Order: sequence, then C-alpha cells, then structure tokens
Amino acid sequence: MAFRNPESVYPATLPNRKSPYANSEQEQADRQAAAEAQLPVWRAQLPALIEKFARIPDPRRPGSVRHKLVVVMTFALFLFVWGYGSRREANRELTRPTFWETFRTIFPEIDSIPHMDTVSRLLESIATDQVETVLLQTVSRLMRNGRLKTLMVDKHYVVAIDGTQKLSRDWLWAEEALQRRHGESRSYSAYALEACLVSPQGIHIPFLTEFCENVQDGDEFAKQDCELKACKRLLVRLRTAFPKLRILVVMDGLYPSGPIMALCRKLHLDFMIVLPTACLPSVWEEVEGLRKLDKDQMRTHHWGDREQTFWWVNRIEYDFQEAATGRRLSIHVAGCTDRWIENGTARKVNWAWVSSRPLTPQNVVQRCNRVARHRWDIEENILQEKHHGYQYEHAFSLNWRAMRNWHVMMHLGHLLNLLTLHTDALMKKVHQLGIRGTLHFLRESWRNPWLDRGRLLAICSKRPQPRMQL
Repeated sequence: MAFRNPESVYPATLPNRKSPYANSEQEQADRQAAAEAQLPVWRAQLPALIEKFARIPDPRRPGSVRHKLVVVMTFALFLFVWGYGSRREANRELTRPTFWETFRTIFPEIDSIPHMDTVSRLLESIATDQVETVLLQTVSRLMRNGRLKTLMVDKHYVVAIDGTQKLSRDWLWAEEALQRRHGESRSYSAYALEACLVSPQGIHIPFLTEFCENVQDGDEFAKQDCELKACKRLLVRLRTAFPKLRILVVMDGLYPSGPIMALCRKLHLDFMIVLPTACLPSVWEEVEGLRKLDKDQMRTHHWGDREQTFWWVNRIEYDFQEAATGRRLSIHVAGCTDRWIENGTARKVNWAWVSSRPLTPQNVVQRCNRVARHRWDIEENILQEKHHGYQYEHAFSLNWRAMRNWHVMMHLGHLLNLLTLHTDALMKKVHQLGIRGTLHFLRESWRNPWLDRGRLLAICSKRPQPRMQL
C-alpha cells in the first residue's frame, strides 16, 4: 500500500474543460512564457552535459565522422526529454526545421542532425560506464551545488533499491539475457535493479542501474545471474560513486538477508529494510520474546488520519552462513501498526523493518515514516518511466550494450525534465496540465513556430538562475 505525500505538487485529477485561450495571441504568449521558464534550466544543465559528452572517447574512425559525438548524444537525450516512443518517431519529429533552428540558435554546438540509426550505432560502441559517469557526475554536481539538500533526512540521502523487468522476448535476442522455462518453451529477458534518490517530499531521482546478465558459459540455469547478486554489485558501485556521502538505503522484503546487511555495514551504508513475517524466523522469534520483556519500548503517533503504534527491539544477534562460513550480525527491528477509518470501516495494517541503527523514541517515527515508507517512491518512479512517456520497457536496440546506454540516457532525460518541472515558473503549468501534459505543451511550443527567438537569446545573455522547488 503506497502512502502519498500530502504536500505533493501534482494534482490528483486534471480539469475537464476547453482551451482557456480566447485567441492565438494569448496562446502564443503562454507558450513563450513556458519556454522562457524552461530555458534557464537548460542553460544551467545542458552546457555541463555537453562538456561531459565531449569527454567520452569517440570510438568511430576519424575519417568517417559526419556528426560530432556531442551532437549524437544530445539527440539521444532529447528523444527522452520529449517522450518519443521509438527511434522512428524521433527521426520524424526531432528533425523538424523549426525545432532545431531554434535550438541551434541557443546551443550553436548542435550543428547537425544525425539519423537515429547513427545514434544507436554509436551507443553500440561506447562503454556503458562512460555514459553512466555522465549521469552520476550530474547528480553529484546537483548535490555539491545544494540543489538536492532538501531531500536529505537526518543528514543522509535516502536511496531506494528495487528490481523490475525491462523487456522479454520468446527468442534469444542477446547472449546476456536471463532465461526462464515455461513448460516446453523459454523466454529471454532483461532485468534491471534500480537505485533511486527518494525523499519525504515525494521526489524520486533515478541515477544508477545494475542489469542482471549472464556472462558465463555452461548450464545457463545453474549459473544464472539473480537480483541478490546484482544488489551486491549495485551497493559496491553506489559506495564507489559516492565514497564519502552519507547514504541510507531502503529496500523491500527480498533483501533482509545476512550477506546483504553485512555488505551494507562493510560499505558504511545505513539501511532500513522491509521485514516480512515469513522472513528471518530466528529474528522474529527473538523479537517476540524481547517484546514481552520490553513493553515500554513503544510510542504512539498521529499521521494524517491514521493512528500509529510503533514498537522496536534493539541488538538482536543474527547468525547466518556466507561462503560456507558462519557469521554474526547485530541488527535492530522496528514495527508499526496503522489504524484508520475508510468508508466507515475500521482498517489496520502492520509493518516491520530491519534497521542498521538502534531505535529510540526520538528517531523511530522519522526512520519509519520519513525514510522506510518512501521505499514506495521507487515504485512510483518505475511506473512513471514505464507508462508516462519514457518508454522504460522499450529497448530502442536489441544490442545489449546499446540497450543499456539507451537506458542510461532515459534516466538522464528524466532528470532534466524533473529539474524543469520543479521550477517556480512552471509549477502553475504543472498544476493545470499535469506532468505529461506540461511536457507535451513544451514540446509543441518548441517544434512549431510559436517562439520569439530574440527573447530567448536575451535570456541566454543572463546568468541562468532557475528557482526550484525540491
């Protein structure tokens, strides 16, 4: 069950009404204002992105290069910024003269128009870690500039981790694809583990992906990659990318295992992990016994229309096996019972989490309500990227490396849109049209002859200082 943030800036439903414009002049003025509100974000972010793209080694033969690498990568980025559903659609729409003549006026570095097949061939040749570095450096830059400071809880950035299937075929489309038997048939899929910055404000920023992939020979089912193995790799990459950052990891009920929690401790990652009642029976047995002895370790709290009862048990010794070696881990468990009235019926739901830090009356509400429950935000992020214009489940290429690079560019386009839509100047438009409606409104404004280029250039002469509501 997802708990929606009451301070969310997005409307629950959009108005069902006709166009508010009395004439074309009003519409043109509104579209000009929206583009001028979007432009400071582009001016603040795109030059840095173009500079990072330029640092990627170009794998092409120098004599055969027609389009600069930064041009090709920018084309890939704007496929997702404008929410096109395929390379074919992007070819048709992104090459319209009106858009690129206006765009080149502001960013003269983009001096040619490549075909999307050219873009895909380039992404087949670039190492994925080089593209991921651009995304990670962009997020790190936002952190250093203080743009994401309001997302922190107790001086920690909260990172949610969850897995989802990207695509599946009934034929072997890539050697790295996971394989699954369905009776006499088989399916071949790409499965991704995502890391996403989440916050009590309901903001979610995807920034790191670890794919499950088979790289070994032999029996594919005996040696197949899995989500837990991918999680360990992702945690190591997370700490490597941000070696000094205070990070609190939140995960679902698949991950409360000894090896995962021990790795978090080794990497100095704080964690809150969902603890299902059927998981870790020895821990639950000790929890039930200690709760009878420590009945004072409880606290009540009112959250919206819900009455919450929190309980906690600290310093539980958990024994587990790892690599044929016995190990012991000291963990802490928190639980919560929510009670509320819905349509005249009394409702109740129970929650439990494993915590890396001891629970107290002072921190239990914050760690459970403001941290652990926002694991759901990564679910919202995945659903948004699947169904709100980012085409998460579309490969854009059946070459494994190109597919992964397209995936990273999708996250980068999503991040640029998120920064755009959370500016003060566009927040009213988001309330009127919603997220997808606002992006569609902006796309139509840029690709049709609505905009005054002179006014846009005048904005470019000023230092970009977009005010954001994050």
